[in-house]
Amino acid sequence: MTLQRRTPMARGSSTLARTPMNRGEKGLTVRTPIARGKPLEARATVNGSARPAKPRTRARSTGPTPAVRAVVNARDGGLCVRCGAPASDLDHRQGRGAGGTSGEAGERINQPSALLTMCGRGNTSGCHGWKEGSRDEPERLGYRLPRNGIQRDPERVPVLTRRGWALFLNDGTRVPCPAPPDGDARNAA
Repeated sequence: MTLQRRTPMARGSSTLARTPMNRGEKGLTVRTPIARGKPLEARATVNGSARPAKPRTRARSTGPTPAVRAVVNARDGGLCVRCGAPASDLDHRQGRGAGGTSGEAGERINQPSALLTMCGRGNTSGCHGWKEGSRDEPERLGYRLPRNGIQRDPERVPVLTRRGWALFLNDGTRVPCPAPPDGDARNAA
């Protein structure tokens, strides 16, 4: 079987000339599929040298440890701190950023005072969706710590829970506190 390929047209030619191209010529070689589970072979770079394929690595965990998760779930009773519905996940009061946080900042935002149990998932439903969908009201009520360059200690910023205003401490306790000035948690810290 022969295939046709286009060739450049000569000046003044009105029809497109086609020339036969046999199998096996450049671009039409039959290749065998790569088997699943096999590591990729080294690829040639621009200058012709080969580099080894990168090994696959596990994504690093930037969330709280299982022990911290247990403390927060015990503190909140496994219920959403805002409405009292069964909590589906832990939520960070201060955002972790696009790629997560490590080092000192990672320790700070993964401590019990910086975590809440909330109903819903991400920005789609429930109280978690409400918190992620707006900025001003969750900051005013203490559910979100602002990311404006000012580091606030989560132990000193109260949260308006379904039981009233409270401070969450790093030892896993909840301490009732008076309402902040003007009902704005941002003014309390």
